[in-house]
Amino acid sequence: MPPEVQEAERLEKTLERAGASFLSPNDYGRFRSGLIELRRLVAREKAKFGWWRDYRSVAEEGEKIAALGRTIQVNARILKEDRAGQLHEGAALIRGRMSRLVGMTRYFNEDDAVRKALSQAEIKLGGMDLLLRTEKYEGAAGLLADAAEFVSGAEREIVRLLQRYRGSDEQKKWKRWADETIAGTRALGTTAIVVSKLERTLSLYKNGKTTAVFEIGLGKYGLSDKLYQGDEATPEGKYRIVRKYPNTPFYKALLINYPNAEDLRAFAEARRRGLVRGVSDAGGAIEIHGGGKNKLTQGCVGLENADMDFVYRFAEVGTLVTIVGTLSVEGTILADIDKFGKQ
Repeated sequence: MPPEVQEAERLEKTLERAGASFLSPNDYGRFRSGLIELRRLVAREKAKFGWWRDYRSVAEEGEKIAALGRTIQVNARILKEDRAGQLHEGAALIRGRMSRLVGMTRYFNEDDAVRKALSQAEIKLGGMDLLLRTEKYEGAAGLLADAAEFVSGAEREIVRLLQRYRGSDEQKKWKRWADETIAGTRALGTTAIVVSKLERTLSLYKNGKTTAVFEIGLGKYGLSDKLYQGDEATPEGKYRIVRKYPNTPFYKALLINYPNAEDLRAFAEARRRGLVRGVSDAGGAIEIHGGGKNKLTQGCVGLENADMDFVYRFAEVGTLVTIVGTLSVEGTILADIDKFGKQ
């Protein structure tokens, strides 16, 4: 067997291990076709009687195929470095998107689907790193694509969760409620509380001016507008404090008059449309209370105990409490949503 043919045969296994079929598919295809033809020529010569065999043309063809294989091998090394760099760069971009998404989840508790998608993306990226160490670039690229799709899914889920917050009608309504409440304190010389769910803030107003702002916690589905008993959502609307509790399981508490007439109309309409089957009422017992802003509530507004002390002293029975979805798009997760896929 001519040594040129033996070299071409050895190069086949070398190029397979090097991932040439993925890195240089066209050249590798030519090599494979040439090798098949080379084997056919070898078989033809072997079929002849010994004194009729002539491997000179076979050796020439073998050298051509081996030379192509050596060129592919050199190019594969270069392409490996480039491909590995591209994959690492792609992973870095995806991890940047993941980091931003993790930061966004602090705005809301309805993040199970988002966190699950991000966990799957991290698993895929970890698998990609393992494959890169063994130079399995095709599999690594597939896992990188899978990770990107999981991250895109997480982004789509956040957009779905916050779709209502991006509507101009809702934003105008919330702004009107807050403006009316604040203007009322200015005109009447009274006090009021304004809660913004997306910003996670509770602001105290007196005579039209902000006197204090505190960070708050919400329920599992706090960003949703409360509709019925047990939905763990925080209501939106204009309310009043109807009772002050100096001692509760959640430290001090201020009870508001949820559900008001508008809430009851919304609940009745939802029942008529079959949206709340099996639910008896709109719920109640919504409070601003202590216990910590990082603990999930059942739809109430949670504060750190020291902050609750301040709010408790500030508020009286009859104090207005206006709860809105958001007061501003700028500086919130809503502004970040438009950056999805651009990093």
